[in-house]
Parts: sequence; structure tokens; C-alpha cells
Amino acid sequence: MKAWLQLFRVPNLLTVPGDPLAGFLIASGGHLDARVVFAILASLCLYAAGLAMNDLADFSEDKQDRPKRPLPSGAISRPAAWIVTGNLVIFGLGLSFAAGPNAALMGIGVILGVTLYNFLAKRIAIIGALNMGVCRGLSLLLGAAAAVAPDQRFLDTGTGLLDFNPLLSAVFTSTAFVSGQRFFIFATGAALLIALYIAAVTNLARHETRPEYPKIARVLPLGTLLIGFVLLKQVTESLLRDQSPALWVVGIVLCAFNTSELMRTPPPPLPPRIGSYIRILPVLQASLCLLPSIATGLHKTPDSFLSAIALLACVPLHAWLGKKFYAS
Repeated sequence: MKAWLQLFRVPNLLTVPGDPLAGFLIASGGHLDARVVFAILASLCLYAAGLAMNDLADFSEDKQDRPKRPLPSGAISRPAAWIVTGNLVIFGLGLSFAAGPNAALMGIGVILGVTLYNFLAKRIAIIGALNMGVCRGLSLLLGAAAAVAPDQRFLDTGTGLLDFNPLLSAVFTSTAFVSGQRFFIFATGAALLIALYIAAVTNLARHETRPEYPKIARVLPLGTLLIGFVLLKQVTESLLRDQSPALWVVGIVLCAFNTSELMRTPPPPLPPRIGSYIRILPVLQASLCLLPSIATGLHKTPDSFLSAIALLACVPLHAWLGKKFYAS
């Protein structure tokens, strides 16, 4: 059992639900329903499949550089890993279809992107990092796509008006659809912020087996968060008075601490630091969960607050699990 948890890098699984959750909240204007469960489970399955696929693709390299990992050590056989990977892909795509046709397209995009990364793009420095960032951004958009549908409150009103004025009912329905599309644009911006950060961390992680690594790679994660803060500030037009940019600043502070550690001479071992960078993700996702009301002009909702609190609770749990299982 421990070998499988190592294969799936169990600490990192805690950072997966926050992507579709944040996307769903942004695209729905801060409200949750059953579709988000399908989106979260789909993202978890596809992410886990990608992790197993990564070790399968790197088997020869891991035999030399990481012989203690589950596959090269023989703790898990490659046929068993392939069977589990295939099942996770099937379940992940099935769950994304259950979340809706738009979510299904995003799910297909995720698994195609993951496959491309593992078997080709990861060996191309910049392209591979961007590829991984896109995969994580698509995970957020999977949740957003699941939420994009005419607002039921509008539809209920439109249905009530149908008996009296069919034209007015059609206006209500189309207004709800346009509203959902507008919210999806904000979710796309949020996905871009997460994608940039993950691309920077991925670019840093490719040096994890080397004693030295470029200084520019060490500062890129912090740089992407600073860019994200500028964009977030433009949307919210507030810092101390609102939780969303304030939480993003917390992420910047944590990232700055990691960066300062990496700038030492000689630099410390990279794998533990990669885990620390990944641990910042729930903070960023919590920040984005509190974005819907600001970006769309709606009031904050209990759903957005509770989601943000749940994601922040994952940070210490991730740290605890990170001491038992590697995260990179």
C-alpha cells in the first residue's frame, strides 16, 4: 500500500481538488452543487493517472537516478501500474462526462496534455514546463466548464413567464447563458495564473537530480506569483480590505521564503523545496475561491468561504504527509 501512495505522491493529491473547486466557484458566481463533486473526482483520477504514467515513462531513467521509487525498486510491477493507469483514465473521463459535456472536453484535454508531457514534452526544457502548466490550468477549467450553464434561478423565472410572454422567457434564458459565459472568462484568467506558477515550479523541478541549478529557475516561481498579484489587484481593486488578494500575498511570502532558501551557496537539495512550492497551491486556490464575488459583482457566499477554509486546512496536512512521502 505504501508503494502505491509513493507512486501517486499522496501529498500532491491534496492540491488537486482546489483547482476544479476554484474554477467552479468562479464560473458559478460562488455557488456549489453536485456537479463540482464529479469535476473534483475526475481531476483526481486524471492527475493520479498522470503521476503513474510519469513513472512508467521514466522507468529507465529512474533505475539510474531514483532507484528507490516504486517501479525501479520492484515494489510495483509495470504491468500493474499500466492497468491502474488505464482504469484511472477511464474513470476520470467518465466522471468528467458526468459533470457535463463542456467538462468532458476539458477532461480530454487534460489527459492528452498529460500524455504529451510524460512521453515527449518533458524532455524539452521550456515547452515541457509550459505543457505541465497548461495541464494544471485545464484542471481548473474542468471545474469551471462543469459550472457553465444557464443559472437555474433565471431559468425558473423564465419558465414561470413562459405562460405569459414567450419572448420575455427567452430573454431570461439567454441572459443566464451569457452570464455563465462571462464568469467562465474570469475562470480562464485564474487558470492562467495557476498554469504560470506550475510551469515555473516544473521548470525548477527538472533540475532536482543535479547538485547545482540556474538562479533564474530559482526565482521564476516567485516572479509568477508577483505577476499574478498585479493581475488579481486589477480585478479586485483592493488589498487589505479583501481576503482574495490578501491570501495571494500569503502565498507570495511563503514562496519568497523558499526562494531565499534556494539562493544559499551551495544551494540545498531541491526535492524538499519542490514539495514546499507545491504546498503553496492550496493557499493560491483558496484565494481564487474568494474571487467570484469580486470579479462578478456578487456578494461573497458561504460556499466560497467554506471552500477556502477547507483548502487552507490542507496545507499543514500536506506538510505532515510530505515528511512520509516524496512530493516530486
